[in-house]
Amino acid sequence: SGWAPLGAERFLNLVDGNGPQGESAPAISGESFWNGLRFFRVIDGFMAQFGIAPKQEVGASWFFANLKDDPVIESNKKGYVSFATSGEDSRTTQMFINFEDNSRLD
Repeated sequence: SGWAPLGAERFLNLVDGNGPQGESAPAISGESFWNGLRFFRVIDGFMAQFGIAPKQEVGASWFFANLKDDPVIESNKKGYVSFATSGEDSRTTQMFINFEDNSRLD
C-alpha cells in the first residue's frame, strides 16, 4: 500500500545498496551512488533536481532501469520529493524537491 510504492522501493534500493531489482548491488547503489552526487538543476520558486550518479559506470547501471508509473494519489506539494519523468514509465534515479505546489507536474 502507500501512495508511491514503486518509487519508494526504488529510493530505498538506492539508499540501502540494492540494485534495480532489489538485489544486493553495493557497487551501483548506497554510498557508490550517493557519494559526490549534487543538485544539477535548481530553479528558484520551482524545484531542485538531483539523482545523476557522479561515476559514469554507476549511472549507466540504472539508465535502462525504468520504473512503471505509480498512480497519482498525492500531488507534487511544496517540500515533497518526486521522481523526474520524461514520459510514461520513464522514472529511473532522478528526483526533485518541490519548492512550491507543482500540481501541474502530477
